[in-house]
Amino acid sequence: MKVNRPGSPLSSGAEPLDPLDPKELQRALKGERFAAALSQFEAQAAGTGGAQNPVRSALEEIARGSDLSSGEGASAAVRESARFMIRSRLQEKFRQTEQGETLVERMSEFVTADPLLNAKLLVILQRLKAA
Repeated sequence: MKVNRPGSPLSSGAEPLDPLDPKELQRALKGERFAAALSQFEAQAAGTGGAQNPVRSALEEIARGSDLSSGEGASAAVRESARFMIRSRLQEKFRQTEQGETLVERMSEFVTADPLLNAKLLVILQRLKAA
């Protein structure tokens, strides 16, 4: 039996994905899943264990190497911690790909631009720097 497929015989038949609207991405960032991931990230950062806790170690290093009292330093630290958080959530096979890097950069820019997420990460970094 012959199956008629729409479109070119050279195409896969799959429709291209529409680019995501930036407002839609921000809504996704503010959604429950991202908030839950951020809460889990905060709990890991607050945990004890120093070298045994890679999340805390990475965030302490970011906090210690940043001037959190200046706007520019705080913004850079939040962006770097967002990159770390997002990269750590990616599967290993996607971390070193161009698409993975693009995703990390775009998501970290959204986190940095969002006042609530930015403030949350900055508080985490300030606590770790003071500890």
